[in-house]
Amino acid sequence: MPVILLGALKYILIAIIWLIFIFAIRAVWLETKRQVRTTVTTKMVPVAESRPSAQSPVAPSPDQVASGVGSTVFFAIEGPYSGHTFHLTPPAVIGRDLNCEVGLGNDNFVSSKHAQITKERRHLIVADLGSRNGTLVNGDPVTGEMRITKGDIIQIGKTALKVVSI
Repeated sequence: MPVILLGALKYILIAIIWLIFIFAIRAVWLETKRQVRTTVTTKMVPVAESRPSAQSPVAPSPDQVASGVGSTVFFAIEGPYSGHTFHLTPPAVIGRDLNCEVGLGNDNFVSSKHAQITKERRHLIVADLGSRNGTLVNGDPVTGEMRITKGDIIQIGKTALKVVSI
């Protein structure tokens, strides 16, 4: 092969390598920008449990919990209902719909009928009702039914509910 042809092929190969590198950097850049945008608007982020501080609401006292005898008590630790206590008797549906036992109408990330809490013997069971944003228990997505116990954190939309009593 002539030397001129080899020299031309060498420069063409270098140009192809640079193009691949530029396309890879561009793809990473676009994916990073898209991820930041979707994290803010649609992605649910598990809420870590933290100690109460001066800014965060304080969990209900044992007297407040006892006032809901026979009912399950949830305490909202995050979201638009932060600081609220919810008493419910299973089976109960959680959602934005007015007919739900636990209405979360101020949370735009909650479906009309988002999740259902049922009681099976002495255990509470949470099931996602086909909601668009899903339901998390301690950061794990609920697929089918999942058993919950005292101290678990259920995230529905932007609202995180801590199970205070069963």
